[in-house]
Amino acid sequence: MMPARRRAAAAAVAFGLSALGIVSCAPAVDPDVLFGKLSSPDLEERQEAQEKVDQIIQKNQYDVFVRGLKSANLLYRAQSMVFLGRMKAPQAHAAVRDLLALDRRMMLPYNPIRFKPQPEPTDSRILAATLIQRAGGDPEAIKVLLAGIDEEQSVEILQGTCFAVGALRDPAGLSFLDTLSRRSEVPLVRAALEAAGQFSQPEAFAILDRLVTHESAEVRADVLSSLSSRRDGTVLQILEQVGQHDANDELRETAYRSLTQFKPADVVPYLIDRLKDAPATTRPAILETLGQLTGQTFGANHDAWARWWAKNAGAPAAR
Repeated sequence: MMPARRRAAAAAVAFGLSALGIVSCAPAVDPDVLFGKLSSPDLEERQEAQEKVDQIIQKNQYDVFVRGLKSANLLYRAQSMVFLGRMKAPQAHAAVRDLLALDRRMMLPYNPIRFKPQPEPTDSRILAATLIQRAGGDPEAIKVLLAGIDEEQSVEILQGTCFAVGALRDPAGLSFLDTLSRRSEVPLVRAALEAAGQFSQPEAFAILDRLVTHESAEVRADVLSSLSSRRDGTVLQILEQVGQHDANDELRETAYRSLTQFKPADVVPYLIDRLKDAPATTRPAILETLGQLTGQTFGANHDAWARWWAKNAGAPAAR
């Protein structure tokens, strides 16, 4: 049995070490408790919880949120991913990257783009890819995402993979999107197309250009939506092709109206020509676009427009 003097000395040493934080460690933070307090109806409790989260992030205590990834509460898992994405520790980045793997896939009630809860569950890999892209990217991420993915997977999994490739925005994923865009399942083609629309590389435009003649009007409409904010020559060619040849009048009208974002000199002659061969139901859209670009109103009279343009081709645009 330890003598009384030695017991007293040991107790004193233990007390001193405990006071210095050397022996006694603070209990591990319970992520479920922490997230619960973040949504507490008590304002002070919410503020304290947010301060605690900020401290954890500043100190790169990534293990707290890694444990949160196993929570029974799916929303807490999503929040853990977001907080890991804000950390600078390499281990935190690695934890997020690992979530791109197919066997780590979860369906979470969280919007991966707007970063907020939503009733409809989404593929967790999209959120992981978004976090990685916003943090500056990771050349290894696309490899993790596509490892083990083949054409035997379900359409749902392949759709999620397409959206994650688009969120990651690594051009190394474009060949995957090209392959998937050639499948027969329209939902899968649309997912690949939407993802390709996130890129500006020629390979991405090649996918859009090919799909502009797809048999599905939904797919062709998606192509136009993907091009709505772009103004280069390739986009102009696609819009003109739709306006002249598409079998769907609504898509033709959309293409005509989209031409207002281009210079009059580049599109007015084309629009005037369409007055000769476009279906009568689409001509109001042509005239609307011509009016916005030129400030003129000659009705559907092709010759009147042609004569005016011959004299005023160099006139400034009427905006």
